[in-house]
Amino acid sequence: MTATAPRPDGPAHLPLRWAGGETPFVLWHFDFDGERWAAVHTGDLHDGTPVPLRIESACLFGHVLRSAQCDCGYQLDEAMHTFARQGRGLLLYGIDQDARGLGIAAHFAIYAMRQQEGLDTEAVYRRLDAPVDARSYEPVAAILRHLGVDSVRLLSNNRRRETFLQEAGFTVERAPLEAPLDVHNMSTLMLEKEDLDYAWSFETHADWLRPLQESVLGSPGCSRAYAVVPGSGTAAGPLAAAEDDGEWRLAEALAGAMPAELPSGPLVVYLTDLPRADELAVYAGLGAAVVVVPFAELPGPLRRAAAAAGVRLVDWERGNAYPVPRPQWRPVAEAGGLTAYLREDRLRLVPADGSAAALDDAELYCRSTPERYREVRRHGRWIELLPAADPGRAAADLLAGLAARPAAVPR
Repeated sequence: MTATAPRPDGPAHLPLRWAGGETPFVLWHFDFDGERWAAVHTGDLHDGTPVPLRIESACLFGHVLRSAQCDCGYQLDEAMHTFARQGRGLLLYGIDQDARGLGIAAHFAIYAMRQQEGLDTEAVYRRLDAPVDARSYEPVAAILRHLGVDSVRLLSNNRRRETFLQEAGFTVERAPLEAPLDVHNMSTLMLEKEDLDYAWSFETHADWLRPLQESVLGSPGCSRAYAVVPGSGTAAGPLAAAEDDGEWRLAEALAGAMPAELPSGPLVVYLTDLPRADELAVYAGLGAAVVVVPFAELPGPLRRAAAAAGVRLVDWERGNAYPVPRPQWRPVAEAGGLTAYLREDRLRLVPADGSAAALDDAELYCRSTPERYREVRRHGRWIELLPAADPGRAAADLLAGLAARPAAVPR
């Protein structure tokens, strides 16, 4: 769109409470054919030096409800505190730009699709038939010209905004404005860096996953893990690393590799493969707040186990999809304290609480029905089976059979 400033509403003069006091600000309202913007400034905009500028898109969740999952509230606060402390600055606020220009109804729909359906960003926006960023900054240029501002110090990590202003003829220097990375906003900010090319200083999940994945290509029996301090940088290396070559004890190996003294704050665990449900409690015990895997879909039993352990299980296939399919042990049935995992034509049984008695019981039952299982192999803390018939159906039948077998069979 090409925006020319209509007759503005304003100015209004108000003392605003920022930085522990009241600072006089001037407020304007602009309407660009139904797209509303507000301009809020303090100090002299024409003293010959670049005007500190923050371009802010409305966000009900971040600005009003103070959501911890995005950085909107933090950035608005930091910009306005800076303007009040320095006595100079300009905020341009896109009133109708919630959800990157899609509106508040779409913002609620996005949360619903992510949380209730488990869709990733690309799938969400395909469902909405909308671009990831639908915002226009033409009104920004029109407002700056109306206010007589031609040189700005842009408080932003959004390269698109910087490029737009430069191409519109403004002199721009960019000053980073970055929220501290934490367990709540981590995935949102990393999505912005990958999808929108934001100039965040920290690495994304993809940066840690990529070398792990490359190290196991062609080795389906080998799994690897990193424990990482988020934002520490890949050059510093992981806090701990572990490898498993088929023993299915990756969580145990990573626990053994952890340093005696852990840094403060949450940790992230990166895995080349789906974890077992019982391993998520192990990772939580190591201090991990987030466990990230390079897949787009997470089985329900793993999601439930993560919630019970108090960790976030994050799917991050996106640009990290394996170049060739990588078979996974996926939980397909749960009953009687046992979880059945399926990979291709084989099953594995694992007790949720590590109970050897439950495995003894299951092994005895399986060996007593050789017509159903061509192979029964005990591997310490789990049993691997080769069912004679459909493995998916066999998993549910097996757990049902264990629960319903005669009491005479020793437990």
